[in-house]
Amino acid sequence: MARRPIRFEDMLRMARAGSPRISPDGRQVVFTATRPEREANRNQTHLYRVPLDGGGPEQLTRRGGANTDPTFSPDGQWIAFTSDRADEVNQIWVMPADGGEARQVTRLRLGAKRPVWFPDGKRLLVTSPSYPGLATEELIIKREDERKESGATHRVIDSLMFRHWDRWTEGKVDHLFVIDVETGAGRDLTPGPYPAPPLSLTGVPDYAVSPDGKEVCFVSLRDDRQALSTNTNLWTVSSEGGEPKRVSHWNGCNAFPVYSPDGERIAYCAMRRAGYEADKRELLILDRATGDVREVAEGFDLSVGPPVWSPDGKRLYFGAEAKARRHLFTVEAKGGEPEALTSADGVDGSPVVSPDGKVLVFTRETMTGPPEVFRASSKGGKERPLTALNEAVLAELDMAEGTEFWFEGAQEARIHGILLKPPGFDPKKKYPVVFLIHGGPQSAFTYDFHERWNTQLFAAPGHVVVMMNPRGSTGYGQEFTDAIRGQWGSACYEDLTRGFDHVLATFEFTDPERTAAAGASFGGFMVNWIAGKTDRFRCLVSHDGIVNTEMMDYATDELWFTEWEFEGAPWENPEAYLRFSPHLHVKDMKTPMLVIQGEQDFRCVVTEGLTLFTALQRRGVPSRLLYFPDEGHWVLKPRNREVWYETVLGWIGKYLSA
Repeated sequence: MARRPIRFEDMLRMARAGSPRISPDGRQVVFTATRPEREANRNQTHLYRVPLDGGGPEQLTRRGGANTDPTFSPDGQWIAFTSDRADEVNQIWVMPADGGEARQVTRLRLGAKRPVWFPDGKRLLVTSPSYPGLATEELIIKREDERKESGATHRVIDSLMFRHWDRWTEGKVDHLFVIDVETGAGRDLTPGPYPAPPLSLTGVPDYAVSPDGKEVCFVSLRDDRQALSTNTNLWTVSSEGGEPKRVSHWNGCNAFPVYSPDGERIAYCAMRRAGYEADKRELLILDRATGDVREVAEGFDLSVGPPVWSPDGKRLYFGAEAKARRHLFTVEAKGGEPEALTSADGVDGSPVVSPDGKVLVFTRETMTGPPEVFRASSKGGKERPLTALNEAVLAELDMAEGTEFWFEGAQEARIHGILLKPPGFDPKKKYPVVFLIHGGPQSAFTYDFHERWNTQLFAAPGHVVVMMNPRGSTGYGQEFTDAIRGQWGSACYEDLTRGFDHVLATFEFTDPERTAAAGASFGGFMVNWIAGKTDRFRCLVSHDGIVNTEMMDYATDELWFTEWEFEGAPWENPEAYLRFSPHLHVKDMKTPMLVIQGEQDFRCVVTEGLTLFTALQRRGVPSRLLYFPDEGHWVLKPRNREVWYETVLGWIGKYLSA
């Protein structure tokens, strides 16, 4: 069968595997599979299981739209998970591990998620929103009912942070609750005004239960200036309640605590520098008896992911981003040089180790396919997939692997890039070029299969797609990541410019007369900066991009970001903000631009997109605004995403087709 270019409809047919968990007997792997559902206009997530030794996956859940966070009970008889099947509010459910009807455990008015079992199998540790000062579920219900009955839609706000990413906090913070599995009765373990744990986008619980069940370690941001602080710390508290004790030493971001099997140590990740969200995450171990903390992998210049203990407590496993890939590593708990266990051109994550310590299970995605569940030897090698959820649809598609290249950027920096050729590639032809610029800026283009900025969909119409990781990108050492500070529109812009020149000069099949540039977030900022600096591109796409850096600080939610990047508040260091503000170069903007903005984006706020579109229209620059009233920083709803791709690819195609 002849293969064909990918279409958006193919994305709707694909599943993304995640959150693998191995049963205590080492025989089964439970995981999630998420599929876009166009009719329901949401992503549907269900639980599946597959034998560790191989076999076909079996679907375990069918009700609800979001069944997530699976975890086996200590005896392996039950699976606890989060589900929205009851009134579309997340609650904790348990189901027999061998399949069967699930039973609802929690009935908290504000919901619950991310269950962690206590060793006795009778209790769960979960996170749930709470109002500081309302000590009981009855008081929370009373407050919610009174607000609903009043019909008022106002918000009274007294402090920052009053909204975060894409949601209003409504005065609530997450707390940890101890839940009785049999009765569903809950007890707030972390009462008070502070989030415990803070919002995390990783899906990994920022809390753990000690092997003896007597203690809980959790992450909390106990700083009254929460919009300005990244100082999350590790705290421990008796599982019966009481006053928490801080146990982490550094003032930067501390996260992902996990107890050793013998309960004597806690491994976790930490950043040294306060106020900086993109410092290198280092791997640390806390001795519970002495309180001493030591680094496990000194000199390792990559940022580590959540750690996992080997069953004998002698080793730790983690993922780390490295030169556009993400590999899995292991290191001796006593310290040493981490050893790479995987090396594929892809993104490996979510590692778990079998109870006998011999098998490593993880997810892997590549540039030609979404995440699947894999297994390998815990010593490295013997890799093979446990799932092939997308085998049928991928067999129909003509998709290229990425071609990597290196070039010299600003200040003699060595910069990495990836080029993707279109379907049916003919080296004798000239192809239009789409230049994608990543966000962050402390982020990176990797060998992944992105849902929203899918490089294969950009290449499908017959485009060469170019991606680069300029200074500020992650996975190339911390010094390289730090180098973006104060260099947004200077050295970073020069990195990208030199890289694009390199591509056009090196790859003869690229057409320098037919080029476009597109990016989101910081990538949107860079597109806006490009618009005021050059007219070399036929068209531009700016998604949730910053246009006024000064006003960004006044309106964004996480103030530590702008005040780190520009070394202070706007009234303290105005020159730094205005040095690279695209709005000051509107008079030089000429290139046709598509502007995309989500109303619920509280990071790069809606006024940024509206400001840019208004300026372009006033200047007479061909422009279009694609506005989503129900989306935040990302376009998540399948129908909205379909419109996004149609509009973006249509805009680019209009200007590059001839």
